[in-house]
Amino acid sequence: MQFDRMRQWTRDLIAIDSVTGREGELAAWLARELPARGWTVRELPVAGSRRNLLASFDTETPRLMFNTHLDTVPEAYGPDEDSERLYGRGACDTKGILAAMLEAMEDARAAGTQGLGLLLVVGEETDHVGAIAAGLELPEPEVLIVGEPTENKFLRAQKGLLTARLTAGGTEGHSGYPEVCDSAVDRLLPALEALRTASWLRGHSDEGTTLNISLLAGGDAFNKVPGLATASLMYRLSEPASATIARVEELLAPFEVLIQDAEVDAPGAAEAGKLVLDWHKAAASDPVEPIDVLPGHPCGVAAFGTDLPYFQWQPQQRYLVGPGNILQAHRDPIGGDRMRGEWIDKNSQEAGARLYRELIRRTS
Repeated sequence: MQFDRMRQWTRDLIAIDSVTGREGELAAWLARELPARGWTVRELPVAGSRRNLLASFDTETPRLMFNTHLDTVPEAYGPDEDSERLYGRGACDTKGILAAMLEAMEDARAAGTQGLGLLLVVGEETDHVGAIAAGLELPEPEVLIVGEPTENKFLRAQKGLLTARLTAGGTEGHSGYPEVCDSAVDRLLPALEALRTASWLRGHSDEGTTLNISLLAGGDAFNKVPGLATASLMYRLSEPASATIARVEELLAPFEVLIQDAEVDAPGAAEAGKLVLDWHKAAASDPVEPIDVLPGHPCGVAAFGTDLPYFQWQPQQRYLVGPGNILQAHRDPIGGDRMRGEWIDKNSQEAGARLYRELIRRTS
């Protein structure tokens, strides 16, 4: 395998801004670069000018499909490197993975392997629109290998995802006269405490369902009692979303909460003295289990979301594995310290390419 070539691909990919919604330049570069190397590339429209790419070496419908995503979180920076690491946005999530896949497939092509495909999708970091479109348009492969930064561990399961917004309505007024006001924050906090301390939640990614409460807001001045307060809820699920929904609604029953469905980005609203819980059911996903593993290789569980469930495919074999560490993803080089940003270890990337090559041998 030509690891110098793989690292050059990684640098080239990092250098192109492909933050979600801006994947077009990277897609266009790959649509030029890969055919120049003997690949066949199909551009698959998704929405507006955004498009997925399907690359292969031949005209066959791919039997074994590699997959990762084109988009990254904001903002683009890099590339940079030293003797041990490659740095920059997407280094581990997932441009370093894409380069490892390309190298493994090039090596397999040189050995005469056929029936390989590489599906690159948009929107994984937000709404999974690329995976949904690909699942509807493309035939189901026999083998699907989804690349995410797993430290080259095979993930035997992926947690589900469920989000909601909890909103409290009150009556705003001057903070010097709380007796004539109704603080929305005071209404919100007891409900959040009930959710936060639920007996069925766990505090570790491997042990069960977890809850993250974020995006808290309430009031717009020190001297005003807030008339509206909101919080966002994100559950990482070890059970079906419907089961967690039932648990949460039971917990909130004493608070007489209005339950409804809403879009993920819909603004919160509640009448004075009321609590509203907006479920984002359209964006929910159940846990994915089991996912295939190779005997004798390290395994784990994905406590993060991927495109895997959004294809709605049921291939004969499916794998979730890749070089890099998810804890390095989405990070920024604060104060110019690149070690605090996103990077991939070169040895891990090489091991990932070899692992992908082994998967091709075992499943071809």
